[in-house]
Amino acid sequence: MISVDGRQRLNADAATTELSIAGAEALGAQVTETLLASGAAAIVDLAATKPKPLTGRRLLVPSRCPSGLVETLRTAGAEVTTATFTDQELLPLDELEAAVAAGFDWLVVTSSATVSALESFGIDQLGADVRVAAIGPATARALTDAGLPPTLVASPGGGASLVAAFPNGPGVVLLPGAAEPSAEPAAGLAANGWTVRAVTVYRTVECPLPADISMTWSQADALVVTAGSVARAAAKLGLPGAPVIAIGVAAAEAARAAGLSVIGVAASPDTGGVVDAVLGALG
Repeated sequence: MISVDGRQRLNADAATTELSIAGAEALGAQVTETLLASGAAAIVDLAATKPKPLTGRRLLVPSRCPSGLVETLRTAGAEVTTATFTDQELLPLDELEAAVAAGFDWLVVTSSATVSALESFGIDQLGADVRVAAIGPATARALTDAGLPPTLVASPGGGASLVAAFPNGPGVVLLPGAAEPSAEPAAGLAANGWTVRAVTVYRTVECPLPADISMTWSQADALVVTAGSVARAAAKLGLPGAPVIAIGVAAAEAARAAGLSVIGVAASPDTGGVVDAVLGALG
């Protein structure tokens, strides 16, 4: 960057391996921070007069979604409405207690809802040297905050990602989770030689939606579906409803099974993947 009178020059550089819109924005923010700290008075957005790629688009997004997703979509010009389609309800933990007592080699944690169940059970009851694998950085942060930092983190999230990063068996994997879990990572871990003990610690329940969400549902350009339960809850607002951009293949299949039309599927279940899918479908 060169000053207007040409007498001062500031340089800043940074790199990223995240090849996505979200990654590019984070990289730009990093360079901007460096320039401002070096003495730049302000950063002028030379693209401020150009139309944003999602200007005029209306999106419906679940309240629980990848960190930074809503903000990034709004920065791209979208009008974003958030809604709580589902919630998690903790269940009795007798099954978990029995599985822990039987012993295991790895604990695989798929979501922050499972972390809440583990906290209710008692982190100290899991043992001092427990090896923990987390699906996605958000789950990893929740585990660390709970005092159970993971040994392995599959990033981006998703059961298949965990299977790819996980060592081969034999051994016992304790997999606490939802009453209606996805096929992965249990199927992939079993195929790789592990004995998987899946135990139910919570169930997903649908939430009543405000009346204004029904109007948004019929007028939105797309609904971001982060889980099959979100698709099923949204479909009850009436079909055909808004077209779907799914966070992954499993969510897309659930949306189609619920009677919804899928127009985009994220290549990775994180902010960058979802934003790229939205831009590909609507940008």
